[in-house]
Amino acid sequence: MIQFNVFPEGLSRIVTFSYDDGPENDARLVELFNKYGVKGTFHLNSRKYLDKTEEELDAIGKLYEGHEISCHTVHHGWLNRMLPTSIISEVMEDRKLLERIAGYPVVGMSYPYGTYDDAAIEAIRACGIVYCRTTLKEHHALELPRNFLTWHPTCHHKDIGQYINSYIKNIDRSWSSPLFYIWGHSYEFDTEEKWAELEGYIARLAEHKDKIWFATNIEIYNYIKAQHSLIVSADEKIIYNPSAITVWVKKDSAVVKIEAGETVRL
Repeated sequence: MIQFNVFPEGLSRIVTFSYDDGPENDARLVELFNKYGVKGTFHLNSRKYLDKTEEELDAIGKLYEGHEISCHTVHHGWLNRMLPTSIISEVMEDRKLLERIAGYPVVGMSYPYGTYDDAAIEAIRACGIVYCRTTLKEHHALELPRNFLTWHPTCHHKDIGQYINSYIKNIDRSWSSPLFYIWGHSYEFDTEEKWAELEGYIARLAEHKDKIWFATNIEIYNYIKAQHSLIVSADEKIIYNPSAITVWVKKDSAVVKIEAGETVRL
């Protein structure tokens, strides 16, 4: 039996951090992530950068190098109160400037204020957005999303303590849910005590790098899509990977690596 419950290098768990609005405290947060080899996705409002020079835009891009720059609309409006045409304008203009900063296609997003409806989902889909994070705590809080355009996180960073002990305790149990998704705003770390508390949690997670894949939101999306694009023979003895991403699967109890474009015969 082939299962998809393994991730890059055969790791069994995923941790991702997701932060909104692009305040100045992001610089300190990036520094902290880099210290422990953790990845973050940063959802930015491009209105903050409309009057920046190319040199200043380059500096912003360098700040977030190694992490992900993602959309959050130009003006941070309530999408469930906007016309689809306005949503499209907000997202596409945000994408254009953020792509100048990032130097790659920006196709991820988080909902401003966490608000959305069916019309908003269809509008952002039309803009080429492939995932969008909500602010809703998912009932199955450590599961991969059923729908990437309504990607519910595990918790806000103030609630990490409610989950981290159980997550680490079950890290070797194949039946337990794999994804620990933390979101927030870096300006909420307004005291040294809060920064120290966050660093303590990150350090605890980083102790388990032999089990955890620390990934950005788009890395998770791309990997899961590539994994599910595998073409498998009826007897599950031949696997073809048509994607450009190397993926891993579990065949019975063995971890199998399938390179991009490769056909593996088991």
